[in-house]
Amino acid sequence: MVSRRQFLGLVAAGAAGLALGLAAGTLLSQPARREEGKPAPAAQPAAEKRRIRALWIYVGPIGDIGWTHAHDLGRRFVEQLFPWLETAYVENVSEEQAKAVIESHLTAERYDAVFATSYGFMYAVKELAPDFPEVKFYHCSGPWEEFKDLQNVVTYFAEFYQLYYLNGLAAGAVTETCRVGYVPAFLIPEVVRHINAFAIGAVEGARAAGKCGNGEKLEIYVTPPLNAWFAPDKARNYAAMLVDRYDVDVISFTEDSTAILELAESYWEQGKKVYSFSHYSNMYEYFLRQGRRLRSHLTGQVADWGPIYAYLLAKLYAGYYEKEDVWARLGDFTPIRWARPPEQSRAGEREGAVYLAPLNEEAIPPKVLSLIRARYEEMRELLFEPFTGPIRGYAIDAKGRPQEEPKLKVAPGRRLGRNELWTMMWFHEKIISLSA
Repeated sequence: MVSRRQFLGLVAAGAAGLALGLAAGTLLSQPARREEGKPAPAAQPAAEKRRIRALWIYVGPIGDIGWTHAHDLGRRFVEQLFPWLETAYVENVSEEQAKAVIESHLTAERYDAVFATSYGFMYAVKELAPDFPEVKFYHCSGPWEEFKDLQNVVTYFAEFYQLYYLNGLAAGAVTETCRVGYVPAFLIPEVVRHINAFAIGAVEGARAAGKCGNGEKLEIYVTPPLNAWFAPDKARNYAAMLVDRYDVDVISFTEDSTAILELAESYWEQGKKVYSFSHYSNMYEYFLRQGRRLRSHLTGQVADWGPIYAYLLAKLYAGYYEKEDVWARLGDFTPIRWARPPEQSRAGEREGAVYLAPLNEEAIPPKVLSLIRARYEEMRELLFEPFTGPIRGYAIDAKGRPQEEPKLKVAPGRRLGRNELWTMMWFHEKIISLSA
């Protein structure tokens, strides 16, 4: 039986196969022609098969079990999937080093594609793309508007706000202190919308579980930004501050390591229940492979970059490159996008480019588990969106400091679109910014 992941790979490869098959079919259908009396021409050596060479640039180490690890799993997936693909990667590239690192590789060797896998690599790509027009650049998490005049730049992302909302449902349902928290890497719109989605879900989850005054008394604490994507020690310290100083018992985060999840587990060993999540990779599975079963793991947001990389590279190989913006959400890169009944939901299983990590069915109440599954399926078919008004909030600066009093940000019944989500720089009214 072909697995779902193998099926996705076959679909992606199909674009290349179809193009090559059509070309081969056209050639084979031409009758051989030879002038009468002349011998047949000698057999010519087979033409060298076309190959694609692709370079990945990583902001962190591939062993972070988070963002970079997930991207590298995607790279390895397509490297095994496509026999015509050669890959290389450079890890631990700071955003300041990116231009020099990419330029040195493109000057020294021929590459057909460069995958720049961090938001902050945007500036390097913008400078280098005009100088290397024959190279296709793929920038992860940057706004396509920044590259609108560069025909050899594609933008792509595995978007998590829907999953953070589902994490929030779980957080609001299990908290016993009515205080949940978030540790952000940076306060850029990408992270801000994830924080807000988590807050919206947490209030709804508490309401569904009949906790915290039906959500009205829930408090959501957000620490100052780490100002780094990979900062395990600082992330651990901020998370400990949330628990020890503010009595937070559920912590979400944007940081590319297992530090906060491991800290949460350490509190269980001290007799204190603290929950956290997987981030970008299935961290629960990682600990299971080590023989550890975490009590602190609620669920989490996971990215499978393999289907996205397969899609983009198959098109490039088939000669069907086009400038586009890939923004993968729930249901994308799955064979079927229709909503299933909650009892048949695949929430908590691998599916598509973004999916939920396993759900902690011992901790999350059955009523909220059912709600998570229902919302998961509704969002796959875009029947429900977390950012639907009314929503109140307040503007913040890049450090998370409030710039105004809370006011209506999304009118009743109105749903935010892509552009508003991509530029979001305000916090939900329930959020208490510790940067204030």
